[in-house]
Amino acid sequence: MDSTQSDDGNGRIARLVLAAGLGAAALWSLRKGKRLRGALAGVGAAALGYSATSDADGVTEPLAEEFDIDATGESDEVESDAAESDHLRCAACGEPIVAGQVRSPNEDGETVHESCLEATA
Repeated sequence: MDSTQSDDGNGRIARLVLAAGLGAAALWSLRKGKRLRGALAGVGAAALGYSATSDADGVTEPLAEEFDIDATGESDEVESDAAESDHLRCAACGEPIVAGQVRSPNEDGETVHESCLEATA
């Protein structure tokens, strides 16, 4: 038999509980006159509630990729081989481009490090 619960069932329940808690904290803060704290808790509750109830993984997948969170449950060896081929590489030097490095397209439209682009200019 197939399970009707998704792989992220426990995480979804946890996000719902946290959203409810933040919603209660937002209401409590607003009643006490702490508008900024109440507004921030309300925004957090709305964001957690949306991510827990929507089927779109557009909110959580980019974060999982950036922080290298294994969402599929595969072994580390298989994922490391696949991750090496999936990284963005500089067209000029061939080195991988990591998050935070400045990059831009060259005249051919390929992605290169900004330092490699300046060196070729």
